[in-house]
Amino acid sequence: MADLFVNGIILGSIITLGAIGVTLIADILNFFNFAHGDMLSFGAYMAFFFVGVFPSWGNFPFLSFGPSMILAIILAMIITAAFALFFDKILFKPLRHRGASELFLALSSLGVAFIFRSIIRLVWGPQAKYFGGLQMARRYPLGITIKPDEFFIVGTALFLVIVVYLFLTRTKIGKAMRAASDNETLARITGIDTERVVNWTWIIAVSLTAAAGVLYGIQVQLRPIMGWNILIPIFVAVVVAGVGDLWGAMVGAMIIGVSQELLTGLLQDMFNSLNVDVLMTAYKPAIAFVLMIIVLLFRPQGIFGTGE
Repeated sequence: MADLFVNGIILGSIITLGAIGVTLIADILNFFNFAHGDMLSFGAYMAFFFVGVFPSWGNFPFLSFGPSMILAIILAMIITAAFALFFDKILFKPLRHRGASELFLALSSLGVAFIFRSIIRLVWGPQAKYFGGLQMARRYPLGITIKPDEFFIVGTALFLVIVVYLFLTRTKIGKAMRAASDNETLARITGIDTERVVNWTWIIAVSLTAAAGVLYGIQVQLRPIMGWNILIPIFVAVVVAGVGDLWGAMVGAMIIGVSQELLTGLLQDMFNSLNVDVLMTAYKPAIAFVLMIIVLLFRPQGIFGTGE
């Protein structure tokens, strides 16, 4: 049980970064970005590329990678954000200026998702990729087994969440983003450069999701479809928490991550004891949807939503 809970925290940490990105775009740009998952995959593959071309600088103590991975994560975040800004200029910005609906913007982002996925398949192929070799998990009290890399995953996610929180609350552009989120028209009247706000929204949201992709790749493996598979838990985390709340997105992600791991693990043990041949990991998205339905039945605006 404790081991499943810890696995849920690790998964929830990855979902958190993606959920914050989704909630920022949904809150400020007013649409759900279906390309978010494939941007996550693209960030992971960009880091894989850079790790392959950088010289070998050795590994950090106890980790399966070294300084090259840190630099690769930073560059992957920058390049993925640059691609997002490019698509905003050629696609989303013209649509916004023409008064496109939220639904049409969301459907357009689905087309962008296919573009990212096609680039990945064209450049790296459909085969699974790995950042490094296998790493042995260490055993801790209560039957908990954790790989050293997983400490890095949780720590990095927490660090990035704190950085974004400080950016949104302590910087001028961060405060402008919050003002535009509350009332875009009023923000524009008061002299806030809303286009600059849009640019920074894409930069922060997509940088976070690129980092999430790298952390997810460290945890599992790199596949072109990896981002699409985790997109459902990310969206569910945002809906469960309520759009627009940074800490709410984190809590929602943890709820989804822990619930998926606990429920699938316990159900798998039950079916194994009954000699029923079923793989419960395939039903993780279904568990996420059930949790979302339960929450929305009692809190249609989400756990932290205001209902406005």
